[in-house]
Amino acid sequence: MVLRMESAVGDSSLGLTRGEVRLVPSDPAWPAVYERVAVELRAALDALAVAVEHIGATAVPGLPAKPILDVAIGLRADAGHDAVNDAVNDALHSLGFICRGVVDEDDGPSSMFGWEDVPRHRVVNLHLVRYDGRRWRAWAEFRDRLRADPGARDAYAALKGELARRFANDRQAYIAGKDEFVQEILRA
Repeated sequence: MVLRMESAVGDSSLGLTRGEVRLVPSDPAWPAVYERVAVELRAALDALAVAVEHIGATAVPGLPAKPILDVAIGLRADAGHDAVNDAVNDALHSLGFICRGVVDEDDGPSSMFGWEDVPRHRVVNLHLVRYDGRRWRAWAEFRDRLRADPGARDAYAALKGELARRFANDRQAYIAGKDEFVQEILRA
């Protein structure tokens, strides 16, 4: 099934070495790549996933982004049970995804998986959370706000550019530097 992911991603310009921060101009091909990846995810996860959404900067036309596709998987409410966790892990591993960590949060556990075309070269990030939980709603709301508000999108692009210059080799600092802006958008 790993070949199915390679086919879904195709010869896109997606991919970034782990830890590196580099922004590229928005690519109109990203939504089509997401759609192909989503087809594979839906088939592999079947009834375990309630929804699959394209999130992050690659989901916002016109927004420069790290060339990594971010996908949110909304899991059933019973996703914290071991049998469901095992089924999700098995399905994602069959596609070549690597578990990057699990965190217990106030609205349930969340997991992150990555798909790499070669070791340490991330192409897809999967964020698994409870469907319609706090994180799920925040990701969708932030994406939708940036899609609808060119001023917010452009302000976010400027911030991301500045952070990428300051933290070119420190992805955690780059991510942390965006938090206040994201929270401000979500409060608006």
